[in-house]
Amino acid sequence: MSYIQSLTVFSYVAEEGSFSAAAKKLELTQPTVSFHIDNLEKNFGCPLFIRTSKGVSLTIYGERLYETTRIINDLIAGTHKEIQAMAQGSAGRILLGASTIPADYILPPLLSHFLKDHPGLSISLVTDDSHTILEKFNHGEFPIAVIGTKPDDSLISQPLWTDNLVLAAHPDYKTVAQSSPAKDWLLTLPFILRKKSSGTASSALDALGRFGVTADELTVVMEAGSNQAVKAAIMNKIGVGFISAWAVEAELASGQLIALPLPEPVIERQFYAISRQPLLPACLDLFWQYLITQR
Repeated sequence: MSYIQSLTVFSYVAEEGSFSAAAKKLELTQPTVSFHIDNLEKNFGCPLFIRTSKGVSLTIYGERLYETTRIINDLIAGTHKEIQAMAQGSAGRILLGASTIPADYILPPLLSHFLKDHPGLSISLVTDDSHTILEKFNHGEFPIAVIGTKPDDSLISQPLWTDNLVLAAHPDYKTVAQSSPAKDWLLTLPFILRKKSSGTASSALDALGRFGVTADELTVVMEAGSNQAVKAAIMNKIGVGFISAWAVEAELASGQLIALPLPEPVIERQFYAISRQPLLPACLDLFWQYLITQR
């Protein structure tokens, strides 16, 4: 028999003050109850109960063990309740990785809505560029991620939102895009690029390739680690840059920035959700099902 079972029997005997009453409550035979108590007393090397004709009472050793047994029982009961909540999806922590545009502009209102509906859950959001998030996902650092590059077919993935890239510039640049073909005026511009591991940089270079412009031909005056840095550099007239329409929506609307016209005005990329199955605890699967319905 397990030590936990013996302590449970011990606590019932202590509370009932009788071997026979404890046996009845536990639906055990009295010899079985005596067996557990005898084993405990042998293990501790001291008497735990004073036996009289009227029943039993705790010795000083038994009182100390009873205090500890109550703590153990409370811990087990609390753990049982916690595990049940986790299994039901009403408790737990969701570790989520996301590239910068979803993390900064798309996910916050969705996470807010999810947490309001599931107040017992918490979310830890890890943010980086798409390539780094994908690497961390592949290394097992989080079970769910949102990235701006197409994942390998071997991964469990779902397409989510579409992102439009614009060639953003300070209003002072509004007259530059007048000549044709596009390659002629694009090569005259100072460019601010995201680092190569970002999904934005990859999509931007693909777009430039369609206009006949290679990365080596560009005049790159600055490489930035975040969309905020790119936007700040553009607003300070350091150069122009491809950036998500999500990131500059307010600035385009207010006229602080402009979008330079391109032969293909809409440059799209797809965001994807990826997951590692099975998703445990249950809150992970609950969040995954919520996330993939937000398309």
